[in-house]
Amino acid sequence: MNYTTPDVDTATRDAYATDGTENPKFDVQTWPFYWLIRTHDRYLEFLEAGLKTVELDVPHWRVLMLLSGDRARSVSYLAKESCIKLSTMTRIVKRMQTEGLVETRQRASDARVTEVLLTRNGRRARPLAWHQADRIYGIAFDGVEAEEIAQLNGTLQKIARNLAGASEK
Repeated sequence: MNYTTPDVDTATRDAYATDGTENPKFDVQTWPFYWLIRTHDRYLEFLEAGLKTVELDVPHWRVLMLLSGDRARSVSYLAKESCIKLSTMTRIVKRMQTEGLVETRQRASDARVTEVLLTRNGRRARPLAWHQADRIYGIAFDGVEAEEIAQLNGTLQKIARNLAGASEK
């Protein structure tokens, strides 16, 4: 696959010239991943603090938001969708099971698959976690129009697809 870079000012985008010399005009603030990481880090700081007030944490949030009602999800699905390694997700699910937030069962059609469901306590915790995340969403997107949010989501989806396609090569 032939990768091309967006048409931006390469004087400030490229940290190094093709000969390996450092570009003195490079500005890290023109690098989109710089802003993605800074934004994500700040979001997690707010989310951790908010979830702490309801005795939850970010891993709990990720699982609670991927489960709803009586719908079972596999541990591997939860790991993939929350960008967490399977072994780590397995430990998170076991911890949440001990805390009474989820229960597990073997999938009827394939006993090798462990499914995770919310318990009554998990269904109670879910809106508490959601309230914290929604409050942070309101702070983060204050003054940002719905159209801008939709455009941001579309752009991030394109980037994710590009990176997914690149990892397959």
